Amino acid sequence: MFSSDSSEYRALRRNYLLLEEEGFALERELEEVEGEVKALEDEKVELLDKLVVMEGLVDP
Repeated sequence: MFSSDSSEYRALRRNYLLLEEEGFALERELEEVEGEVKALEDEKVELLDKLVVMEGLVDP
């Protein structure tokens, strides 16, 4: 019975470690995506500012 418990423990520990690694990888991926979203939002604001200026010049 001990070897069965030991095998189960090793399997659970291995699964836990794999899930932990996957969690870290997903956190890194999320940080990258959040950075991309921030860059796109900044670009959108910049373009909106230019559009407002151009509209003021075209149709004062």
